[in-house]
Amino acid sequence: MKCLGIDIGGTFTDFIIIDPEKGEVHLHKISSTPENQSIGTHLGLELFKEKEVCLSDLDVVVHGTTVATNAILEKKGVKTALITTKGFTDIIEIGRQNRLNLYSFYPERVEPLIPKDYRFGIRERLNSEGKIITPLKVDDLLSIIKKVQDLGIESVAVSLLFSFFNPKHEIQITQRIKNKLPDLHVSRSSWVFPVFREYDRTSVTVLDAYIAPLMKNYFGSFLKVIQRQNIPNPPLVLLSSGGVTQIRNASEKSVETILSGLAGGVLGGSYSSQLLHLDNILTVDIGGTSTDVASIVNGKIEITTENEISGYPISLPAIAVKTIGAGGGSIARFKYGILHVGPESAGADPGPACYDKGGLKPTVTDANLVRRLLNPDYFCDGRIKIHPKKSEEVLAKLTKELSLHSIEEAAEGVIEVFENNVALALRKVSTEKGLDSRNFTLCCFGGGGPLHACSLARRLSMSQVIIPPYPGVWSAFGLLNANIKHDLTKSIIKPLTKSIKPHLESSFTELIQKGIELCVDDGFQEKDILIVKDVDIRLVGQSYEITVPYSEKVQDMQESFDITHEQAYGYSTPEAPHELINIRVSAIVKLPKFTLAKLPLGKKFPPSESIVDVRKVYLDGEWQEAKVYQKEFLLSGNKIDGPSIIEQADSTVLVEEGWIAEILQDGHILMKKF
Repeated sequence: MKCLGIDIGGTFTDFIIIDPEKGEVHLHKISSTPENQSIGTHLGLELFKEKEVCLSDLDVVVHGTTVATNAILEKKGVKTALITTKGFTDIIEIGRQNRLNLYSFYPERVEPLIPKDYRFGIRERLNSEGKIITPLKVDDLLSIIKKVQDLGIESVAVSLLFSFFNPKHEIQITQRIKNKLPDLHVSRSSWVFPVFREYDRTSVTVLDAYIAPLMKNYFGSFLKVIQRQNIPNPPLVLLSSGGVTQIRNASEKSVETILSGLAGGVLGGSYSSQLLHLDNILTVDIGGTSTDVASIVNGKIEITTENEISGYPISLPAIAVKTIGAGGGSIARFKYGILHVGPESAGADPGPACYDKGGLKPTVTDANLVRRLLNPDYFCDGRIKIHPKKSEEVLAKLTKELSLHSIEEAAEGVIEVFENNVALALRKVSTEKGLDSRNFTLCCFGGGGPLHACSLARRLSMSQVIIPPYPGVWSAFGLLNANIKHDLTKSIIKPLTKSIKPHLESSFTELIQKGIELCVDDGFQEKDILIVKDVDIRLVGQSYEITVPYSEKVQDMQESFDITHEQAYGYSTPEAPHELINIRVSAIVKLPKFTLAKLPLGKKFPPSESIVDVRKVYLDGEWQEAKVYQKEFLLSGNKIDGPSIIEQADSTVLVEEGWIAEILQDGHILMKKF
């Protein structure tokens, strides 16, 4: 099965083709095109054709995208309106009433994506069981539609009180709007996210409406690029949950792709975890714009409903990933007597100063170039020309500001701040969750991950690191390890007693049928569909619930909740009344997997042709000699002592002094501290 993975980041777009039958892997990185990301996709596919790699025989194309992410981060969504029950138009402004910093004298509020003038209340009302108390006032709706038209609104979010129990009014509103304004996009909460908690449900619906027209346009242009290459099968899109779906489904519920670009790396880390039988790993994906970190515990990827973006909650099931503004393009600046690195990034254009495209500020990439850890003639396989002199010029200015003696000192200072920021993020997904990082292996990838792997491991008292075979495009590789997945949720809100069983079973049957229909619509047979059932339970009076596996026995679900509650909060109260809040169904179709070709067996010492240089590099405040190896000439079983550098087309690995790197038969590099 020949597969293509395309992962679009803020700085680079990564491509990888795996052809297991021929034992071939083709990959490259190109600069992203933020003005229209499908342009970068076209350029990358054309590059394959230049290398005489056939695209028309591809079986699977999987795409991870950051279009939705960036639209929200940069507040570049479409002009959106909100229609809600009269008296509740300020719900997205009131929010949860929690403060991010309790001790700040000047707390900052997150501005709603929809201003007050674009929020409309309509007379209608359901009670807490979904029964109609006040019928929908059609006159109100007609007036709202006229205002929406006059304001030039491009998308509408509809979120009514208790509509997750009864969507009748939301459906009526949607139909009326579509009859009057057929080109206007409408997102209704009873379709996008039919669960209780008005703010969370409305927030998710607003996010969907805010990005949906953009995503439909983007997916349309992306699909045309794929079709122009005579690729037979329509592409799959990675969802925030780590599953993939047909591109038309992703277009219908765009909010599920908000964390798409972050999930691929964790899937790649999971592949490494399973292949090497390492149950506990921390993944760190250092790209050009950001760094994504996650934990895999006991071989399982953590799925959470507590993600957020720019302060807006995304309560949909998603892979638990923490992202910070720290990458190769992160800008270093001296402000208020402190050296800062990130979150501002030079991005793909103009990029770091060494790109010689107009960048005038020092970045992490410039700092690593000054330390001579990067080969200016072999950056991105030599296709991107970089200029060390430009890096030296911008680091010289920073050196003066910092009152240091040399640009190398300034460069090492930039790296010190950068790595501390990444280490703090790694602690967020490990030690701050009660996990002992010393019992984990660090899995480093992305263009910059392998360069900082040893130092990051040292900062977290970790003694073992793995570098994937193709670290620079490992997120794109991770896309190819996803399965078809559809997540469905329904609110129940009933006491967890034996009397709930009939209602629970009928509700599950309804969701399971929907999940099967979606998978069949994707082109799969019912016999291939795996159904996973979960429930959300809380103690009566609690604010938040815990997700546990569904069981035929109510007592088993309660015990599972009590055990998980004690692990999370240090106590449990089995005697207290429990409440079932939501049921969840995941309809999964496992796609065929592949294995990478094995490297030939070599001896302990690397072959002579693998050593291409002996270079002086700046580490730990001094110049040190480091052997430089080419990864393509290394063999399984080869061992390399630090300080050494291993170069490959998509990334650079630094083996620090006191570490030893071993090349494994599948191409992974295992580094251990001795």
